[in-house]
Formats: sequence, C-alpha cells, structure tokens
Amino acid sequence: MSENSILNKIENHIKELFQKRSAVENIYHNILHTTEVVKVAAKIAEAENISAEETEILLIAAWFHDTGYFHCCKGHEEQSSEYARDFLEREGYPDDKILKIISCIKATQIPHSPNNKLEEIICDADLHHLGMNDIEERGEMLRKELEMKGIKKLSDIEWLKASLDFFNKHKYFTDYAKKEFGLKKEHSMIKMKQQIEKLEALLNKV
Repeated sequence: MSENSILNKIENHIKELFQKRSAVENIYHNILHTTEVVKVAAKIAEAENISAEETEILLIAAWFHDTGYFHCCKGHEEQSSEYARDFLEREGYPDDKILKIISCIKATQIPHSPNNKLEEIICDADLHHLGMNDIEERGEMLRKELEMKGIKKLSDIEWLKASLDFFNKHKYFTDYAKKEFGLKKEHSMIKMKQQIEKLEALLNKV
C-alpha cells in the first residue's frame, strides 16, 4: 500500500479528518475501526484474487466509508459518498472508478445487499468484528456510543436481544470471511443466548 501514492494521500487525509472533525462520542466509529476495515479488506481482496486496480478502488472506499459520521449517524453512507466524490474529483481520479467507490461505500448500509465481489468484500470487512474474540468489548463501545449520542439506551437484556437479532440477520459473503470469522460469530451467538436465558431467569425470580 505504501507504493500507491493516491492511497497514501487518502490515508493521510482521512486520518487528519478524524483528528479534526470526529466527535468525542464516536468511540466505536473512529479511526481505529476505519483502519481495521482497510486492513481486513486488503486481506480479503488478496485471498479472493482481486486485481491491483480493483483493490485500489476497494481500499479507497474503505478509507471513506464512515466519514459521514462526522455529520450524522443514520444515512451516513450518503455523506461518506459525497466526501469521497469531492476529494477524488479534486484529485482528477477517473469518473468510472469514482462510481465504483461510491457503490462500495453505499453497500455498507445495513442491511447489507452487495451487488458484486468488491461490495461483498467491503461488507465483510466492515463487520468482520462480529467474528472476533473481542466482540463483547466492541459491542459495549458501540452501545456506549449510541447512548452518548442520545440515539438508543438499552438495558443489558435489551442490548443482548438486539445484538442477537443483528447477528442472526447478518451473513458473511466471501469464502475468506466465512472461514476466518464465521465460527467465532456462531460461538458468540451461543454465548449471547445463554446470557439472555440467565438474565431472564433472574428477572423471573424478582
């Protein structure tokens, strides 16, 4: 990635944007999340034998995909797309590639409905954490972010049920993601079900 000047320029630009414009409430949707999505997208692209040209499109989309959070939460993908378009047009980036980048960014909107391989990869990279060992800690960060923004405040059992519902509706698209993240995701779902049952039992005793 270091040999690609446009990616280097975008990486520096995005890091500067997050430093200057990201709200303190964005404790989950921060530069760490974006950087991880870029890294995972690159790994999946390599595993899926994506060309260098297509990988560049994918990684640019990954860098920009959450910049819309500087302005809003719901529908932030549209704002992220505008950030990407404005920057890339100023750089003289090809119009046909900009359209592909915007399509990738918009594909990260929940629920995921990717239309091609690049969109599948960025969707899997964006939610790769569902199959990571620290999913509980990441989940709590997102929960706190939503509370701090006044979007949603849930009890422990409400959060667990909402999380389990999200996990059930989600699926990985690429072979790499299914292999690397699928099993841990299933284990996390089993643990959530057990936690819900335990909390419900306690509540029934009250």
